[in-house]
Amino acid sequence: MIELFLVRHGEAAQSWGEHDDPELSSLGCEQAKQAAVAVDRAAPKELVLVSSPKMRAQQTAEPLAELRSAPFIVQPAFREVPSMTDLATRQAWLQNLMRSRWSEISDAAVLEWRAQILSNAAAIGHHTAVFTHFMVLNVIVGHIRGCDKVLQFWPDNASVTHCRVIDSELVLVSLGVQLDTHIN
Repeated sequence: MIELFLVRHGEAAQSWGEHDDPELSSLGCEQAKQAAVAVDRAAPKELVLVSSPKMRAQQTAEPLAELRSAPFIVQPAFREVPSMTDLATRQAWLQNLMRSRWSEISDAAVLEWRAQILSNAAAIGHHTAVFTHFMVLNVIVGHIRGCDKVLQFWPDNASVTHCRVIDSELVLVSLGVQLDTHIN
């Protein structure tokens, strides 16, 4: 049995529609420190740290990497959902996606992104903390629940969703804290 901690990145300094790869805001940096403490307390001593390539995810991983004196590995499979639109229409595209069902989606890039997340999560062979994004968490939780809806829950910034990998099957232990505010 493998422990898997999925950490949504802390609050970004700009919204998804304003910047392609924003850093964390000052609040996001504090949230990252709090997430590091929470994961450190809950996780086994031997823990691999993995991050999305996006800056805000990497910055969220840094406090736990420092606390554990361990590097994190950048893993493109856990990146945010690929959008084929420009920044101006990106938020509307994402909102439409969140209202969808996976069986309705025909965008090959989005379907491949989802498949990569699920295959990489199921193949994790060590206790792992993954620093990632809102939609990645929804992909994994929806798969575990066997639910076709894209949007499963609203993970808050720096929330920690705890799963397990048992014989290559993902199992949900607990959802992270849910969002009180809008997604930016």
